[in-house]
Amino acid sequence: MMLATTHPHDFTNKEIQIIELIKKGLSSKEIADQLFISENTVRRHRQNIAWKAGTSGKSSFRKFIKNFPPANWT
Repeated sequence: MMLATTHPHDFTNKEIQIIELIKKGLSSKEIADQLFISENTVRRHRQNIAWKAGTSGKSSFRKFIKNFPPANWT
């Protein structure tokens, strides 16, 4: 499995915020409550993050989240 190389500027500030909250173990509902957005909006951000990261499936998405941010981001 090869993850796409993304640049930090490929993600919006909101997406990076959501990545960090996912990394802390929060559910979509918890993230929505904390950010005062709908759970559907969180799901859409998750889909966009997965697409931008080049992941397919839950396993590769979890691996991306676990390793965020990549060491080559400066």
